[in-house]
Parts: sequence; structure tokens; C-alpha cells
Amino acid sequence: MNTPAIPYPNPGVQHTRCVLALTATQACLEVFRPAADCGTALKRQLDKISRWVEACAQQTRSKKLSAGAKRDIGQRFDILGRYMITEDMPDETRFRRWAALIWAALTFIEDACNTCPVYAHVPQWRYLRQTVNTLAEKLRELEPGMDEDGTAIYEEAA
Repeated sequence: MNTPAIPYPNPGVQHTRCVLALTATQACLEVFRPAADCGTALKRQLDKISRWVEACAQQTRSKKLSAGAKRDIGQRFDILGRYMITEDMPDETRFRRWAALIWAALTFIEDACNTCPVYAHVPQWRYLRQTVNTLAEKLRELEPGMDEDGTAIYEEAA
């Protein structure tokens, strides 16, 4: 019995989703990076994720974004950017927001891995997903419920 083919988005949409996932992930890491002052293991994990983001980005740089794709990504970042302003928050609220942003980044990556075979079916994406998942799961242990917050951020921004 043949299973029907999955109707993936066209390659242009896949490219846009991958660029969005990588850019969102790097932006979320930079917001979270101040927490890395508290430990070298966390800093190493963030640096490892950044290296995988860069490795994945090498593949997407060969194609330019269309004007419409730039507009769409800009709109999504306007939404995401509202969640990245954490300076005036109490420390415990700020940490929960940082953790939620990492979960949102993981969700962007999973979306790209699941719907963008033209770009995201290479080992670098698998390693990126794995390293972000490791961080996100550790943060969820420290901050239960942040996954729900992160999913809500993703749903609004995606």
C-alpha cells in the first residue's frame, strides 16, 4: 500500500522558513546569552548552538530572499522582538522569558526540519536540533511551563 506524498511547501517558502528559523534561533540565543555568565557549561552549549546555526546558514546563503520573504520575516521579527525586551523584568520573570525564547527557537527549528526537505534534511540541521533540544529540555527542568510560553511565542510569530 502506497502512502500519499507529503505536500511540502515550494522551495522558496522552504528557504524563507529556514532563514527565519536560523535567524530566530540566533536572536533568541543572543537574548539568552547574559545568563551564560553564570556557568561555563551553559556558555559552551550556546557557543555550540551558534556554530550549528552558522553551519546551517551556509546552505541558505546561496539563495537570496525575495522582497516578499524579507517582508514576511520582518513581520515575524516585529512580533518576536516584543518578547525579547527583558531589561525591566524581575530576574525570575526574565529567566522564564529567556527559557521560553529558547523553546520558541527549538520549535522554529523543528518546523523547518519537518517541512523543508530542500534545505533542512542535512546532518547540520539534525545536530542543530539536537543541541537546541538539549538546552531547552534542561531549561524546562529548571522552569516548568516555559515550553507552553515558548510555544505560544512561536505560534504568534510563525
